[in-house]
Amino acid sequence: MKKILTVLIVILVLFNLSAVYSYADGSVYAAKNQNTLSVSADKYAIMEIESKTFLAGKGSYETFAASHFTKLMTLLLVCEKIDDKSVSFDDVVTVSEYANLQQGSQVWLDKGEKIKISELIKAVTIGNANDACVALSETVDKKISDFVSRMNDKAKKLGMINTVYADCTGESNDNITTVHDTAILASELLRHEYLKEYLTSWRDFIGEKQSEVVNQNTLVKSYKGITGLKACVSAQGVNMISASAQRGDMSIVCIAVGCSSRDQRAVDAENMLDFSFSQFQVYTPEVDETLLDDINVAHGDKESVKVSLSKPLKLVIKRGTSSELLVDANREESVEAPKKKGDSVGRITVKNGDKTVFSSDIELSEDAEKITVFGAFLKLIYSLTGGK
Repeated sequence: MKKILTVLIVILVLFNLSAVYSYADGSVYAAKNQNTLSVSADKYAIMEIESKTFLAGKGSYETFAASHFTKLMTLLLVCEKIDDKSVSFDDVVTVSEYANLQQGSQVWLDKGEKIKISELIKAVTIGNANDACVALSETVDKKISDFVSRMNDKAKKLGMINTVYADCTGESNDNITTVHDTAILASELLRHEYLKEYLTSWRDFIGEKQSEVVNQNTLVKSYKGITGLKACVSAQGVNMISASAQRGDMSIVCIAVGCSSRDQRAVDAENMLDFSFSQFQVYTPEVDETLLDDINVAHGDKESVKVSLSKPLKLVIKRGTSSELLVDANREESVEAPKKKGDSVGRITVKNGDKTVFSSDIELSEDAEKITVFGAFLKLIYSLTGGK
């Protein structure tokens, strides 16, 4: 009997050690360090991408030399040009003298060399190449100074209030950012799903010389659900990593700066990702679907207009705490014209006790103009004739 009990205890222990979680998409991962977060880095931040909810952090607003993280902004601006069809992956770039003169990490581009934008993106995402980064920047703005101004303008628009860019590569120590701002930037970059192929590549070859590039983010080789991003060592010898992964309906990005070693930065990122997936979940509150029905308009040029939510009805919560949440919703029955697109007509609020953990306005999706005298006359004629 004692032997049977011993065997059962061993089986239970082994089962707990190899506990797994499964997700709607069928992915499964081993749960490690579920209840604690171990990070060697001086500064770190963890954020759920879609909701932009920060889950944990340390020194999140402390500034540091952005180094190669600067290239994430360069990539974002190039992606925006790809999105608006100004450039394409197959466009061929002629390498400038300035790009050729870049120092530090590079793929040895020659002045006058012709190379596709897709190859340059590969060189920057995988290899942190400064020459390729400049060549990309010059496809957006002929003057690098104009491109840097564009970088800073974009940072402001994204709410990266503690970030300043001095160049497009990160070579200057005057490029300043925080892990909080970098998480915001990374989440914006990851919305361009076509980059995943580049950001998760481990090793490749660039251009006619077939210069080899190897990804310093070693998690791309092994981590379940990895989607990017970038790892590097700054000019001051600071180990840094940004990493992202998706499992089920939750996407996480983590940033760590000042890791104790090159190897440890991957461990730090893995610990942050594991902690996030094991401790948090995406929660969609249940609300009355009629809240998003068209809303009636009084004295308007149209009888009703569409409404939408100011932000997705989705929040990130600690696992197993959904029963503690209370959902409250209200909406006006009608509106008086004139009203503008974006005007609030109601709100959905989620509370945990007295604390509001989520709120989203119900807002007009289009303008509701006041009907003119002529319009009212036509409307009267239309109703009197039965719509004929």
